Amino acid sequence: MQNTRINPLPVSSLLAWGDVRKEPYRLLFPLGYLLAAIGIGIWIPFCLWPQRFPYPGQGHAVMQIQGFLLCFILGFLMTMLPKVLGVNQLGRAQSILFPIGILAISVCVWNNAPQFQSAVHGLHLFVLGNFLVFILRRWPHRTNSPPPTFVFIPLAFAADAVGTLLRLLMAVNAMDADALRLATLLQFQAFPVLLILGIGGFLLPKLFANGVVDPATLIKQKGGPLLIPLGLGSILLGSYALEAASPAFGSGTMPLRLAYLIRSAVWAWFTLGQLRLMGITGKVPAYLAAVRLALLLMGLGMFLPVFFPAYLIAWEHLVFITGFLWLTLSVAARVVASHGGSMGTLVQHRKKVLAYGALIVLAMISRISADFWADGHWLYLALASGFALVALVFWGRIFLPLIFASNRK
Repeated sequence: MQNTRINPLPVSSLLAWGDVRKEPYRLLFPLGYLLAAIGIGIWIPFCLWPQRFPYPGQGHAVMQIQGFLLCFILGFLMTMLPKVLGVNQLGRAQSILFPIGILAISVCVWNNAPQFQSAVHGLHLFVLGNFLVFILRRWPHRTNSPPPTFVFIPLAFAADAVGTLLRLLMAVNAMDADALRLATLLQFQAFPVLLILGIGGFLLPKLFANGVVDPATLIKQKGGPLLIPLGLGSILLGSYALEAASPAFGSGTMPLRLAYLIRSAVWAWFTLGQLRLMGITGKVPAYLAAVRLALLLMGLGMFLPVFFPAYLIAWEHLVFITGFLWLTLSVAARVVASHGGSMGTLVQHRKKVLAYGALIVLAMISRISADFWADGHWLYLALASGFALVALVFWGRIFLPLIFASNRK
């Protein structure tokens, strides 16, 4: 068997602060990776010793969305946007404020005291504000214009900001809890889905066509009208509002079903119409096969509530686990390999890439099973956590060394 042991990096190849400022993903991806492991792993001690460990539901959700996912999103955007827009990279202060803010959120969320829960939402708004400052200060000096699909990105951050603000107002008793479902949907679902539409619509067609991924080249691609993505993004947001308001209609599950039918239709437009996933032929790299399957499973997770709304939480986790987790790690693998000048890693470790993908699928199956078999609910949650943690170990073993290695000549 071939020895795939990764040797320690020489000191001369390790990162300098300039590398991090130029490519912020090198700091934010490892932080997000750590927070994902904590957010996933906390279910195991809770399931084994529930008397000693409090229910981690809120902490788990925050760590996965406002920790893991936000780190990977900001790491990717802060690395890509300066090149796409032709503007300066992150400043020194902003570079460090992102991880500090996200770390503070991750610490505060585990304390149930009202002031700490308010701090979680306030700190999240601070992180979003740091991103907004970056955009506003550089937008007037841009030398390039982003592609039309980037319209989804401000919609995503607006949804996140509104959802966070609503949760903050409820935490300080300035608003009743009636808007909690809407706030949660905007922050934990609309935000990631809109970002996938925005970034994925820009990046994935080139990846599937084995084209050039250099942002300086991508900005030259022909774009369509802005009204189409803007309209679809607004329709998608409307579906979340309809879902949140569905109990007020008093007409059973029909509004909820309609909301998911709208959402799955927008997703079908993206995956089948724009990306043409079903038309891709020939052998694709393992990470791209994972991206394709994750996108299709996300669509399934959005469609199943139309017919089986009683298992809504299970279908949401189909979107969360195979969509947000698997899709994010798969695209991040490509980013890390490309920026690290080691694209051969994706081929060399094809079996390991397939292995952690299979583990994520097992985690998804175990999590969904927890909602169908009540007698083994906590066991299935622990199994899902365990499978996902081992998947993270596989991913980290392959790609973390590339993140920490400088590609300076």
